[in-house]
Amino acid sequence: MSLQIEIDDELVERIAQRAAELLAGRQNDEDGWLRGADKIAAYIDSPRSRVYALVSANRIPVHHDGSALIAHRSELDGWLRRGGGVRT
Repeated sequence: MSLQIEIDDELVERIAQRAAELLAGRQNDEDGWLRGADKIAAYIDSPRSRVYALVSANRIPVHHDGSALIAHRSELDGWLRRGGGVRT
């Protein structure tokens, strides 16, 4: 038993476009960037409020993209190895 489905060119194009979007998103995740306080907090296993407190005190390696926080995983990894947000 075989099943044949006809798919019009428009649907094929929409599928291809969505696949490209998904691959682009995966590439952004793989390049090491985290966007937003929630993702940064999850990465360092901390509440979002702690991330904001660390940012306010200039004690965490984050960057700003407009009003959004962004951080590179490798910078956060190094920061954590050096003691991270341990209060002095």
